[in-house]
This record gives sequence, structure tokens and C-alpha cells, in this order.
Amino acid sequence: MNFDFLKKVILFKDLEENEIKEMFNTINFDVKKFEKDDIVFFRGDVLDGISIVLKGNLSAEMLKDTGDIQKIENLSTGDLIASAFVFGQNNIIPVDLISLEKTEILHIDKKNLLKLFNIKEMILINFLNEISDKTQFLSNKVWKSFNAKTIREKMFDYIQQNKIDNKILFKHSIKELSEIFGVSRPSLSRVISEFVEEGILERDGKNRFKLNL
Repeated sequence: MNFDFLKKVILFKDLEENEIKEMFNTINFDVKKFEKDDIVFFRGDVLDGISIVLKGNLSAEMLKDTGDIQKIENLSTGDLIASAFVFGQNNIIPVDLISLEKTEILHIDKKNLLKLFNIKEMILINFLNEISDKTQFLSNKVWKSFNAKTIREKMFDYIQQNKIDNKILFKHSIKELSEIFGVSRPSLSRVISEFVEEGILERDGKNRFKLNL
């Protein structure tokens, strides 16, 4: 194990090589090796701990309903794999991870990761910071993507997220929705009226609609 390298991994940031080595003497861990084009993780695999790319590059991909491959991102040496999915109720990895070259992965299961957190608080802080930074980055990315959409696209997204059996109950007033969408109330009302005129929505009571798609 290259403990000098681990100093550069965000999980062990600000720790000395000898500290890291001593801690690893107290825990169990695995180093797994993969060849080019090997599947490191399948979408739907359960994560039972943290994995770190010690060497190589991975491609995170999703298979679309059309059969096409959607590339999400690349993970390289030093990156943590799906750190936000290690804890919480949903420990399912959301993508396929494929090695782009010979790759080595360090794996520490939850029990031993928690042991590291107890031994050195800085590791816990580094872990939480890494998750927070990724969450903030993704939130900003989602917001920019949402903000760039037309009012029709925003309204359609809202409908898709709130429909139940082709019925939808608006959980927000038109005024509240216009504020959420960052648009004027008359403009939003006009789009909803267009959806009704086009038959996409059919009024079914106050703030209730049937969805015809």
C-alpha cells in the first residue's frame, strides 16, 4: 500500500503518512485489481463501504431505455466512488462503472470506515466535506439546467414529478409556482391554459387535472 499517495486522497487530507499507516494496521481493507473494460460496479449493486481509485480511470455510465449509453463522468486516481451512497437508506449505486485501463480499487467496508472515523475525527470531517462539495456542485448544476428551461418545460417537469395514475394535484398555487419557476404569474397561467387547450391537461376540480399523454 502506498501510504504516501493516500495523503493526497481527500479522505486522508491533512494527515501524515505515518498516521495513515498506523490506522491501516488496525483495520481490514481490500485492494482489488481490474483489467481494461472490466465492470467494477454494476448499476444496482449495493455499496457496503467506501471505494477509492488507487490507480487507473473509470467511466460512469447509464444505459438509457433506447439502448444508448449515457456517459455521466470519469473517475480517476484518488477519487472516491459514490461516497453519497455509502450511508443512508439507499445504498444502491446508480451507474455502471467500467475500467478504462488497468485499475486498482481500495475498499473499506462500513464497519472499518466507522472505526477510522472514531480513530481520527479529521477523516470524518474530510468525508462529510467531500459529500457536501459534491452535493452543492450537483445542486448548482441542476439549478442552472432548470433555470435554462422554458416555462413549458418547467411545467412539464412539475407534472411528471407530481402525477399519480395520470392524475395530478397542484401542491402549489399558481403564485407559488411562478415564484419557484422564476417566471411571471400571467406567463405561467398562459402555459397551463395552453396545456388545457391542447388536451394535455383536463380540469378535474380545484387544482386537479387529468393528464392525457
